Amino acid sequence: AYENIVWKIDADYSYIFVVRTFVVHPSFLQMGVGHALMDFSLELALKSEMKSIRLDVYEKNLPAISLYEKCGFEYIDTVDLGLGHYGLDWFKLYEKVI
Repeated sequence: AYENIVWKIDADYSYIFVVRTFVVHPSFLQMGVGHALMDFSLELALKSEMKSIRLDVYEKNLPAISLYEKCGFEYIDTVDLGLGHYGLDWFKLYEKVI
């Protein structure tokens, strides 16, 4: 699904970080852990001379969506990643240009 999207940055994936399966244990919610991990991802992307960071998030995961938007990620599109048999029909795609 990622390859058919019009992203803000048109670059080869060797210049793009993709965050996959980003999870914070429930015991550590609302403690800044998620924000710290996203900050680390940005620092690593900058040091690695990446052009953007991309991620997807289940459309009903409102806490994660809020975190990503607070961290400067911009909504790009909503797609079906083929996980409907798990009850996960639609995912929002986000990108942060570096």
